[in-house]
Amino acid sequence: MLEIKEKIEEIIAEYTEMPSHEFYQASSFAELNIDSLSVVEIIFDIEEAFDIKIPNEVDLQKDGFDCNSFVGVLAIVTALIEKESHDD
Repeated sequence: MLEIKEKIEEIIAEYTEMPSHEFYQASSFAELNIDSLSVVEIIFDIEEAFDIKIPNEVDLQKDGFDCNSFVGVLAIVTALIEKESHDD
């Protein structure tokens, strides 16, 4: 999990000047001065980095996930990676 968190921090850090310790406190990417277009780019970067496909926002919300914050994205990626490791 630490490797996942660190990689996501690296990716998000490319889109904001805010220090990574503030990622956890922000309730949205907007609080980190990250606009919606950059959020889409972040999702693509994460999918590529972890070789996963993040479902659309409607499906994520049905499963209780939110991709609008660092904490939410971390939870999604962790869940997807754990699911893939159990499916193997």
